[in-house]
Amino acid sequence: MTAATLLALGGVAAWMPAQAALPEPAESPVPAADSVTAAQAAAGVGIVFTPIITSGLTLPLFVTHAGDDRLFVVEKGGKIKIFENGALRPVPFLTQTVTTGSERGLLSIAFEPAYASTGRFYVYWTGTSGLVNITRMGVQPGDPNQADPASAATLLTITHPAGNHNGGWLGFGPDQLLYASVGDGGTQEDPTCQAQNTASRLGKILRLDVVGQITYTVPVTNSFVVGQAPEVWGWGLRNPWRNSFDRQTGDLYVGDVGNGAWEEISYVPAGSATGLNFGWNRREGPAAGYTTCADTPPYVSPVISHSHSSGQIATSITGGYVYRGAKYPWLQGKYFYADYGQGKVWIATQTSPGVFSTAQLTSTFGFNSLSSWGEDAAGELYLVNINGTVYRLDSFLPASAFIPLVTR
Repeated sequence: MTAATLLALGGVAAWMPAQAALPEPAESPVPAADSVTAAQAAAGVGIVFTPIITSGLTLPLFVTHAGDDRLFVVEKGGKIKIFENGALRPVPFLTQTVTTGSERGLLSIAFEPAYASTGRFYVYWTGTSGLVNITRMGVQPGDPNQADPASAATLLTITHPAGNHNGGWLGFGPDQLLYASVGDGGTQEDPTCQAQNTASRLGKILRLDVVGQITYTVPVTNSFVVGQAPEVWGWGLRNPWRNSFDRQTGDLYVGDVGNGAWEEISYVPAGSATGLNFGWNRREGPAAGYTTCADTPPYVSPVISHSHSSGQIATSITGGYVYRGAKYPWLQGKYFYADYGQGKVWIATQTSPGVFSTAQLTSTFGFNSLSSWGEDAAGELYLVNINGTVYRLDSFLPASAFIPLVTR
């Protein structure tokens, strides 16, 4: 995709070529928070996606930070590249040998909460025969921009029979524990009922205590049923590709890619009990799923669902982040997510506990495009296009859109 700006005004998405674009946000006056109405913010008025990386990336899948000004971009083929001071560094941070068929590859990275002092990070990747690996590494002595392959220690391996539904997200929760999302093993409809089998690590969110450990220990609070795999924290998931914790509240948002009918986002408030069953394959989105596996309610119902049948609204959900940056206070608490298959973007507003309203921003990224979201150390958000572009989310309202608040 060529460099361009996406702009949504009044809830109506419009594509503006670069030569006709409005000024960059940095060159334009940022409106005061009290000049933006709640309705404007909820509709995504003035949202702009500014390309910050337009070349030098091959099949990017994830972007994150290490607690400083750098952005780390994960490529499917096994490289992690650093974006710093407006440019990609010439030498990759990490080059990992991976298998890349179907949905396999190097899928994500997570840095320890005290990374500045520990220098330890974790990568989720697929190896020989599609084996899922969670590996810890450190950096080269004296060079924070180079990973040290000699430090690699694989903490967990999971047999994964098919090339699809690998999951692939890693993230540290507010409890300082490492969470990992693993898909149901692939093919379609989970024929061997991995997601509803608590003894299996497939179709799950795992939770590990890794900080300060040689390998990992299992949090005692993981336990919820006899015979479960000890690492299992949540179950009943199909392909939980991209998830995130709200850095302010600790709430967890889970984007689970659907089968043939529904795409879904689930919401887990901070402090929720372990052992939540998200329903797959007995449930898909808000509806009944398949009857081939044991029925073990209660199930967590998604807070956001998009149907495949209603004009192909969504076909492969890409979970995002709650905006907690300081640049655009009117976006505080808004959850942004996308759809890889359809190239669409939404903004979601929590109108009451666990209840969300959504507004679609744009559908101009093209099919099979939006692979991930990312967050920097300051809480600003980024959108990743698998075709090689990383966008920064900005919010710019032209003067004609400034509407003073009537109520506060």
